[in-house]
Amino acid sequence: MKKLMIPLLICTMMLSSCSTLNKLGIAPTALESIQAVKALMDGSSFRAIKALQKMNAAGGVEGLLPKELAPVLGTLKTLGVGKEVDDITKQINGISKMVAGESAGIMKDAISSIKITDAVGVVMGAEDAATMLLKNAMYGSVKKRYSERLDAELGKTEVPQYWPMATGAYNLFAKNKVDSDLSGFLAERAVDALFLTMGKEEKQLRKDPKKLQNAVVTKVFDYYQKKKSR
Repeated sequence: MKKLMIPLLICTMMLSSCSTLNKLGIAPTALESIQAVKALMDGSSFRAIKALQKMNAAGGVEGLLPKELAPVLGTLKTLGVGKEVDDITKQINGISKMVAGESAGIMKDAISSIKITDAVGVVMGAEDAATMLLKNAMYGSVKKRYSERLDAELGKTEVPQYWPMATGAYNLFAKNKVDSDLSGFLAERAVDALFLTMGKEEKQLRKDPKKLQNAVVTKVFDYYQKKKSR
């Protein structure tokens, strides 16, 4: 009888141990949760950039330009520099396209630099929680990168000499004043549009994490979504 009890006891212990290991294996580690959040940010930003590029291409020559730009440059016509307005618009548009083309690298750097202390909170949080975490932590540095590139390129044109003149005249009568720093103005609008679109893309990816084709993302989000729905 004792001979039968020993194998049975060993088997029971092994089954109990396997059950515990399985439970531990199902729950993502802290590192996996952080990796999943960063992968979600990467995927959301990539999809956002693609979506914005498509929208801008459909918008023609002025697709990338903020709506506020038209009335501001329009004031230059009243100052007798109507011919320059078209040139300035084309120059700003071309420079904006160049900087937008560097968005993927800028966002990748921002995502790799961000410190995530509560990845589970992000996974369990709002539909755009990862985007908001990145925006709150990195908005200033992302805008600075955009602004620096815009500054460098705008400095090669005659645009800077006309912009303060245009904003000065426009702001005299405008209810909503426009920044006289053109690179800062363009950078802010571009970064706002990027984070807004990124939040929308994150929402879609959360509904179906498998779209990212990343095993860690699928594991983390499946686990916590099931836990959330209990």
